[in-house]
Amino acid sequence: MDLLLQVMETRAARVQVAALKQVAPRAADRLLEAGFLVATGRIPVVAAMDDYEDEPIPAEWCAERRQYGYRDSVGRWIHVEGQEIAACAVDYPLAFAKMLVAFERAGPPRPTPLIEGLAWDVGAIKLAGAKSPVPVWFARRLADPSVWQSVETLLARRPPEQARIMLTSTPGDRVPIATQNRNVVISVSDVLRAPDQLAISPQVLGARMFPGQRQRRFPIDHSDDYGLVWLHDKEYRFRGTKHRQILSMLFDAYWAGRPVLRTSEVLQGGDHVHRDTKVTTLGRAFSGRSDWRDFIREADGNCWIDV
Repeated sequence: MDLLLQVMETRAARVQVAALKQVAPRAADRLLEAGFLVATGRIPVVAAMDDYEDEPIPAEWCAERRQYGYRDSVGRWIHVEGQEIAACAVDYPLAFAKMLVAFERAGPPRPTPLIEGLAWDVGAIKLAGAKSPVPVWFARRLADPSVWQSVETLLARRPPEQARIMLTSTPGDRVPIATQNRNVVISVSDVLRAPDQLAISPQVLGARMFPGQRQRRFPIDHSDDYGLVWLHDKEYRFRGTKHRQILSMLFDAYWAGRPVLRTSEVLQGGDHVHRDTKVTTLGRAFSGRSDWRDFIREADGNCWIDV
């Protein structure tokens, strides 16, 4: 999603489709297909090849020819296809919805503009560690001093009751430090579930908002006794001693970076009490439930945590 965040950071918040596809063709196509970028008129500028040098020049509309183009250095009319200067812009309501898809969100269905084209109020979310829903704003181009000054003024004029999240497309190493200490400015790229997804991780965002609290590891974690497993936002309960012993072996291997174990060792090794020779697979060990397959794989006599 880096390309989408980069488009958000452009001054005009819109770019030429052709230029975008030159920079990152696959990423551009995915963003267009997903609807994150939508058509919005034209940007009539082209790179003219004159004397073997690229030179950006305006493309003009010729009413007589009914086409865009420009004149080269000797006066010849060079036709420019409409698709070469077609522009696209970010669909911010869709982008914000995807960012916060993992949260229970309250507020109007569409974001409320705070600073036209630069900052929006996107509602409030429930976040672990917070006593009440946390308001969320979004702003772009925070590395621009004039934009940051406008945002800071707005933050001071409208302080939150407890805390507020200010998400931004600006890279984390360029985000200014807010003087209003109840506002936590967070770069979206620093809290995503995965680089190729726009969804923000509740665990990572919670850790940024409330660093003093113990946060679960993501995407999977477990309680100290292995009786609870959390996969993304889903919880699994394992009450049986044998089940928890199996999970302890698998998770110990997973965290050690050597996740694949022999199933026979997991079932019969150490203090693990499946001495019944009929129990030769995890399917039999977990007889009566199948949800363990959401995060455990078993094949060719091996088993491992797989998320």
